Amino acid sequence: MAYIPVQEHLPGITGLLEFRQDTAKPIRELTQFILRGENSLTPAERELIATAVSGGNECKFCTTA
Repeated sequence: MAYIPVQEHLPGITGLLEFRQDTAKPIRELTQFILRGENSLTPAERELIATAVSGGNECKFCTTA
């Protein structure tokens, strides 16, 4: 199994994004585009959908961050 050393104070994917900032930038940009870019849904509606999906996936980091 692969092991990536991450900073313990950075939970979930945040630690991985800090570990490889060169790959984190496009992921963060994509996330912002999906949640904030022009769309028929408001940013609040998209955040609500993301929260519901995270809850359904039982993602503790996503639902408590």
